[in-house]
Amino acid sequence: MNAIRIRTRLDSDTLHLPELRPLLGQTVEIIVLEEEEIRAIRPGTGDWDAAAQAVRELAGYDFDAWREQREYDLKHANYHLP
Repeated sequence: MNAIRIRTRLDSDTLHLPELRPLLGQTVEIIVLEEEEIRAIRPGTGDWDAAAQAVRELAGYDFDAWREQREYDLKHANYHLP
């Protein structure tokens, strides 16, 4: 079974989908679903200003201290249990 996903905006009731050319002459099932308008992370649509701000906020963060605290916490995680 071949699956082809085509994401496009419908501008007409007459479709031109060259991606389907390899399937011409075959019996296929075509399902059309309306995409929900939800904000999602999609490749190529990143908010680079927000990413740059996040990096600036990490300036001076002590990653070694975080790692050492995490190792200590994991080592002593079961000490409070009876």
